[in-house]
Amino acid sequence: MSIPLRLSKARRALAEMFVDLCLAFYATTVPLDQPPSETDANIALVAVAAMLGHAEGRPMNASEIAARLNMPRTSVMRRLNVLVKRGLLKRIAGRYFLEPYRAERVPHLDKFTLILSKGFAEIAPVLSKMDT
Repeated sequence: MSIPLRLSKARRALAEMFVDLCLAFYATTVPLDQPPSETDANIALVAVAAMLGHAEGRPMNASEIAARLNMPRTSVMRRLNVLVKRGLLKRIAGRYFLEPYRAERVPHLDKFTLILSKGFAEIAPVLSKMDT
């Protein structure tokens, strides 16, 4: 039995973009000289939240990241410790910053550019129709 999906092309493109972005963000949490292993979407989520605070000019502590992600603080702390150990984040005065080399460069920028351009090409027409 087939159930039609409203806006299936746009929803498929958005879902594909979401999965690809999650995988790309996860790849940025692994040391640059190592290939990614099994994906831990939550570690990528914690890394992205820390990057978001850094980008906004107000780096967050573990409690703020936990609240932002609606995740237990102990789970966030465990993942933050892994990210610090891997060299992605630095902890300064209890707040989490991207490591300076990573802050200045975007690992896998070509991958992010391709994912976003491909996804937005499919989604843009639907979004423009919503404005009317």
